[in-house]
Amino acid sequence: MSLNIGSVNKLKVIRKTDIGYMLDSDEDEVFLHFNETNHQELKPNDLVDAFLYFDQKGRLAATLKTPLITKETPGFLEATDVHSGLGVFFHMGINKDLLLSMDDLPLDYTKWPIKGDKLYLSIKVKGKLVAKIVSKEELKIAPPTLKPKDKVFAYVQKIGREGVNLLTEDLNWVFVHQSMVRNDLRLGEKVEVTITYQSEKGYTGSLVAQKEVLLFEDANMILSYLIRKGELPLTSDSTPEEIKAYFPLSKKAFKRAIGHLYKERKIDFVDQKTILVK
Repeated sequence: MSLNIGSVNKLKVIRKTDIGYMLDSDEDEVFLHFNETNHQELKPNDLVDAFLYFDQKGRLAATLKTPLITKETPGFLEATDVHSGLGVFFHMGINKDLLLSMDDLPLDYTKWPIKGDKLYLSIKVKGKLVAKIVSKEELKIAPPTLKPKDKVFAYVQKIGREGVNLLTEDLNWVFVHQSMVRNDLRLGEKVEVTITYQSEKGYTGSLVAQKEVLLFEDANMILSYLIRKGELPLTSDSTPEEIKAYFPLSKKAFKRAIGHLYKERKIDFVDQKTILVK
């Protein structure tokens, strides 16, 4: 039978050797070491379910251990080791780890996964088995189960200019705009995300505290007014009633928002007014 490397094949035992077994295929004999038999005693003509891969020396080999992913079935794998000149290795359930090449990782090493991080990966066969980060287009998205305000754990699957893409273990894809990210993130990092919106394209979420989300929205509301009008006859000394005449905000929320805008040097205070810095 023809070989499907990177997948589980049903192969026949031909004979036993000093260190393992030889398995039959239409293309060539495949070696199965005693260490890869799951302690099974095999005999000629037995049929086995063997995962085919390339060993440390690049030779085709078989194992009866069940891999966590195959060429047909992607999955989450945990990072085991990082080599700056090669990439990141991931445990895939057999004795040989799977390499995600540095060519498929960011130029910035601080964005690489570290030991213990998880990525949703598939297998590519290129003279050896290598890992590939699964994109949203390749992913079989889970049916919608989340709703706004839900908090879930997810892993950083992609880092882009506009923000980061997260993937939950239930395969929910969540986009987080950069304005809703406070810390530098790396691929495979586990984070807790708050779902803010759900549409046909998937979920949108936030990695900042709810108070910060409100602060961002309140500040934008005041900034939008100033962009239109140029000035606002309010300051931190204004009364709650005066503030309510312009915005649906408490005095505390208003002071917090203009304090944020002032720190960012977007506004200034002149003659009991708040003005836009141009």
